[in-house]
Amino acid sequence: MDIIMNELGIKDFLLYEELPSCRIGNLDKDKILVICLIDELSQIDDIAKKLPSLRNKMMMRMNNPKNIEVVETKIPISKFLWDMYIVALHQYKDEKSCFKPAEIAKYERDRFIARKIIIQYEHMEELKRNFVELLFPERILDSFSVLESLDSEKIDFEEIKELLQNIENVVKKEG
Repeated sequence: MDIIMNELGIKDFLLYEELPSCRIGNLDKDKILVICLIDELSQIDDIAKKLPSLRNKMMMRMNNPKNIEVVETKIPISKFLWDMYIVALHQYKDEKSCFKPAEIAKYERDRFIARKIIIQYEHMEELKRNFVELLFPERILDSFSVLESLDSEKIDFEEIKELLQNIENVVKKEG
C-alpha cells in the first residue's frame, strides 16, 4: 500500500491499527482521504463504520496541537464526515473480477458516512490516470489550452469546438 501511495504522489499519510489496509491523508487541506485496497465492495461498509470513532484520533494527528480544542468542540461529526472521502482501490486480473457498474454506483451514491470513490484498475498507470481524473479534475481542465482573445482578435471557432469536445470527453469518462 505504501508503494501505491508513493506512486500516487501522496507523501504524508497516517496509518491506524483500526484500518490496516488504509492510508489516511489530507487533500487540499480541507478534505480527508481514506485510501484503501479492497477485494470486495462490502469492505467499504466495514471501513465506513470505523471512521466516526476515529475522528478525534485523526484530527489530533493531522492538525496542529493548538487546534485540537477547536476540533473537539467546534467541528460537528457531520461536517467531519462530509469532508471525508473513502477512495477504494480495486486491482482486477480479468474482466470477471471487475465490480459491476450498478454495484459501484450504489456505493458511490451512499454518502451517509463519507463520500465514496471506487477506482478499478489493471495496472499502475491506469490507477494514476483514474486517480487524477477523479480527485483532481482541475488538473485535466487546466491542461486544455485557454482561449484568450481581445475584442479586436478573430475568434477561432474550430479551436473552441475542439476544446468543448475535449471537455465533453472528460465529463463522459467520469459519468
